[in-house]
Amino acid sequence: MISFLYEKIKFVSALFISMLIPINPLIANESKDYMEIDKLVFICYRDIKFCKEALFKINEYQKIASKNKKFSCQTRLLGLEANLIMATDSNFKRKEAKSIIDSIKKYC
Repeated sequence: MISFLYEKIKFVSALFISMLIPINPLIANESKDYMEIDKLVFICYRDIKFCKEALFKINEYQKIASKNKKFSCQTRLLGLEANLIMATDSNFKRKEAKSIIDSIKKYC
């Protein structure tokens, strides 16, 4: 009887502790990464001098997506890179960038 009670207390304690820990700690990182990409693209479109920095950072995310076999994410990041390269040549496509960023949020 005492061992059953002990097991029940142990189970309830483990359940309580697991509720305090976020279910998926990667969610916070992914959200932070998305916000950083969105900010870099916004800055790039405001001042073309910052596009190079944005391209390097997005390329890093693209390589990570490739390593993790998240090919739909990688494809969208490559599309965003192409869009930013066109932006540096003054061929602005802000609406396309916004839709790409929205799909990055969904697939990455």
